[in-house]
Amino acid sequence: MTVNLRIDQLQALWLQQLYHEHEDICLSHNVLLQTPIFEISDSQKIYGCWHAVTGILSLSRHLILQHPWTVTLEVLKHEMAHQLCSASLRGGGAAHGEVFQQACERLGVLPEFRRPGVVVPEMVHKAAARSELSEGGRRCLAKIEKLLALGRSANEHEAALAMEKANELLEKYHLQGLGEGGEHRYACAVIDRKKKKIAGYQRHICSVLQEFFFVRIVLSQLYDPFRNDSFKTIELFGTRENVAIAEYCYHFLENRLAILWTANRDRFPGRVQTEKNSYFLGLLRGFHLKLHEQKKSRTEKTIQPQVGALIVAEEQRLAWFVGMRFPRLRRGSARGSKVYGATYNEGIEAGRQITLNDAVTGRKPGFGGLLEP
Repeated sequence: MTVNLRIDQLQALWLQQLYHEHEDICLSHNVLLQTPIFEISDSQKIYGCWHAVTGILSLSRHLILQHPWTVTLEVLKHEMAHQLCSASLRGGGAAHGEVFQQACERLGVLPEFRRPGVVVPEMVHKAAARSELSEGGRRCLAKIEKLLALGRSANEHEAALAMEKANELLEKYHLQGLGEGGEHRYACAVIDRKKKKIAGYQRHICSVLQEFFFVRIVLSQLYDPFRNDSFKTIELFGTRENVAIAEYCYHFLENRLAILWTANRDRFPGRVQTEKNSYFLGLLRGFHLKLHEQKKSRTEKTIQPQVGALIVAEEQRLAWFVGMRFPRLRRGSARGSKVYGATYNEGIEAGRQITLNDAVTGRKPGFGGLLEP
């Protein structure tokens, strides 16, 4: 890992990374493009530009310094779409309109980055603004916050009832939004812990979120331009509101696991890491069972055919959105982890008591303020 380098030294490394990213994008999207001459410019007015005559693809260092690498990748793909147009037109002029949009579609450029021409800061800022929650989404989250605040009671039944009603409201809001369509309804959040490995319990958190929080999750990796290194990431895809809730709950669950382990670790005599892993997995299993029971009790009635069709259509749109970033997804199987049965079972019982009232009503630093009204 490279640290404490000057900007000029980092820029040389960024150029190497851009070569690799260009190659990976071409491979992932089955596109044959000549490797361009990459340039890191100092422009503050143009963040990205493709020069068809010289074969230079230029990205601004201000783009890389001021935005996540995921944004840099979208700008890169935007310019690659221009390069693809140049190749199809054999260098004979610039492509706009439908031809450029088709190139963007082929390379999986997100809709908000598909405006023809050079990429200017205003386009990037506008694209980032689209990730903000809608007014209706904010109102829904405010209601969920109030409902979960009722779960602060020491009475387990009251806490479970508050959790159930909050989940019911979230599900109702999600169903009401079905059929709205619109490419800009969807968003992606990246959880980057700057680690080389995603722990087993983190994968189980992802499983819970994907099953109950209307999001799809991809375990990937992302380049860090400040460290010149790549780290494993957790990427959440869905509507902006669902992604915000799922990301917040991810951090809540991870934090809650650590707190409960600290409070109970002295009761377990085995190897610390195995005991800890057993307890974490048991907690998450218990939490999963609780959500499953609540969901089953709410969905005993038959879903009307028209609603079922909307659900299928929504899943297809979300799958399309995920495929924009990861066109060659494959399912992997998690390796089994060694656990202590007694500790695992105790974790299950404790997990059944977890509620999300602290996750949504709390205002703790490090959660990103995702649910601020």
